[in-house]
Amino acid sequence: MAILITELRLAAYCLFLFAPCFGQPTAAEKWIEAGHWKRARADVEARIRQAPDDPLANFLLSQIRAAFGDRATPLRLAEKAAAFDGRTAKYHRQVAEAIGVTAQHSNAFQQLILARRFRKEIDMALALDPHDVQANRDLLEFYLLAPGIAGGSRREAEAVAGRIAAIDAPEGFLAKARLAAYDKSTAQAEAMLRAATEAQPPSYRAHIALAEFYLTPEHSNVKAAAAAAQEAMRLDVGRSDGYAVLAGLYAGQGAWRELDELLAAAARNVPDDRYPEYRAAQRLIATAQNLDLAQNLLHDYLAQEAEGNRPTAADAAQLLKSIRAGRPHPTAEVYR
Repeated sequence: MAILITELRLAAYCLFLFAPCFGQPTAAEKWIEAGHWKRARADVEARIRQAPDDPLANFLLSQIRAAFGDRATPLRLAEKAAAFDGRTAKYHRQVAEAIGVTAQHSNAFQQLILARRFRKEIDMALALDPHDVQANRDLLEFYLLAPGIAGGSRREAEAVAGRIAAIDAPEGFLAKARLAAYDKSTAQAEAMLRAATEAQPPSYRAHIALAEFYLTPEHSNVKAAAAAAQEAMRLDVGRSDGYAVLAGLYAGQGAWRELDELLAAAARNVPDDRYPEYRAAQRLIATAQNLDLAQNLLHDYLAQEAEGNRPTAADAAQLLKSIRAGRPHPTAEVYR
């Protein structure tokens, strides 16, 4: 029996390792795509203890550590993955992304050196897999944000957006919306975001991007934001972003029954991510209403570890401090 259990565990582990070879994402990769970083971390950390030199596990752990704000280990883990398997595009892409994060916290001279390293890795990723949408998005951002001396180019960014559109229609429109936002062309950005939500296959990310667009003060459209968030939830009830958008809207409107029902549904469907409560509290503070509820929601948020790529415990503590001091914290002035 012990031998059988060992064999079953080995088979499951091999499935984790070899699924990407057949073009199928692993469970951990699906969780990451849906923003379930804590679920992915539990799986990946268990697997990397079994096989510390596995490239896929190192790649995924690099992404996970970055999502939780670790600046020290993601680059090393990504480089380790690429060293073990230099023929997989996403490993080089992750090296590039980790370099990009490092560059954000470096001086101007270091940024120029890191920009060259970024281009080397992202070019390698795209040479291995020209259809890697995320690598193309990374390159687009590089062209928009890097100075000309480091290779930045608005024209090249537009060319990359065209390539993304040829690979994935919704992502192509999102890329063009990013260009429009960079150009401060509000009407074009809105048109591209709407086109992204109408393109096929349906994109959760596109609906959330449109909802967030309509939450900004300069583009405020509460009804349209709510509709986009509700459509996102229809596509995937197990992600928290749609709940978070609606939580902020209901809190701002003082729609207490709707807010209670929404937060209860979020707790049932996404129990490990209390971001909707944070967004509701943030909006209550910004509108200076029901601050007792805002405090309770922030205490709930702090009761468990924040999900990856979400406001940290320190962020929530700052909001609580602003309530006690009787003045809104600057981060409470925006929805997200």
